[in-house]
Amino acid sequence: MNTYYEKIKFVKTKVVSYLNEIYKVYGNELLLRLEEYNLLQNKNNCIESSTATGFIIEEFVVSKLETYSLSHNNIDDICIKRIECHGTQTTSYDCCINYQDVFFMINVKVDKGNNNAISAINILHNDYVLTRPNQEKSFLVLKTKYTFGASKRSNERKILVKGISIYALEEIDFSIGHKQDHRNWSEQFNPASGRLQVTKRFMENNKLNEDEISYNKTKQFIEKMYNAR
Repeated sequence: MNTYYEKIKFVKTKVVSYLNEIYKVYGNELLLRLEEYNLLQNKNNCIESSTATGFIIEEFVVSKLETYSLSHNNIDDICIKRIECHGTQTTSYDCCINYQDVFFMINVKVDKGNNNAISAINILHNDYVLTRPNQEKSFLVLKTKYTFGASKRSNERKILVKGISIYALEEIDFSIGHKQDHRNWSEQFNPASGRLQVTKRFMENNKLNEDEISYNKTKQFIEKMYNAR
């Protein structure tokens, strides 16, 4: 039995169950309001066509998961913590879990269409490979699928939650290579600034066997991505 992967499966199950419960409280519908005004009320609003909704949902998810799991003992359940002292722009993850000597990094994503991006490879490399290199880690991608539409209960325009998914980078075989975009924030192009991309098809076609899954294997994959030119 791969005890490392057993821990990953346990944490994945818990995180999804928590977020499902949180969304269930709101009937899988989120009202986006400033003061008393529904920002989505007008169909020609500027919110739906911007990236603002993604950041708002991500903040909602992180905040609610932290509150939901605040009193958990990290034995029968898990305790989720927000990243402190720095923004998520400089890290590859949004919140974290320390469970049975494994440090779980959770990258919270939203998906209205085909959002396959994870994190800039150089930032992922720093968090996963360079920071505390002897600390066993796992990187989870927690994704909320959503759309906009009329509430079934109130007919107000809301964010409609369509589903939740989660996967671990450790489950994926990157031995044949990886996909990334070519975003760059400096004058001199740096390939490692591109964001790692994982599509559903890539994941399905490149699954590791359970007995092959390990932190060291994924660390080697990320090192190879970072050094690719």
